[in-house]
Amino acid sequence: MRPLPLVLALLGLAMASAPETAAQPRPARLVLVVHAENKVDHLQRSTLRNIYLGLTTFWDSDLRVKPYNRVHDGPAGKPFFRDVLGMTPARYRYTWQKQQLSGQGVEPEVVGSAASLVAKVGANTGAIGYILDSEAGAADSHVRLLPLE
Repeated sequence: MRPLPLVLALLGLAMASAPETAAQPRPARLVLVVHAENKVDHLQRSTLRNIYLGLTTFWDSDLRVKPYNRVHDGPAGKPFFRDVLGMTPARYRYTWQKQQLSGQGVEPEVVGSAASLVAKVGANTGAIGYILDSEAGAADSHVRLLPLE
């Protein structure tokens, strides 16, 4: 048996499994969207988690919080559920089903696009939502963008 075909086969296998040298896409980063009149200047992940789980229902100013969610398995929803809530969308829905059945709140409305989310947040002083930093162009003068800490 000649070693050249074996060497070429091993070389091809090594090249196929080697990481690409081209720049890898950076992970999606989330940006919070709040109403322009909301005085909050930052939110910790734990506070944001409590808002979306219905545990925090008022801003410090006694204004009711109105959270809006993105599509759970979409580009913004996936990192939000993984990195902020630390749970799967199924677990999140189960948590809210229990709360709704006991009369302890209503699951946040799901909004499909960044533009729709910005419009809803801009129309409600207590509203909050999240978008990808790549969607920040959808923001207008009715909202403010906050970094996710």
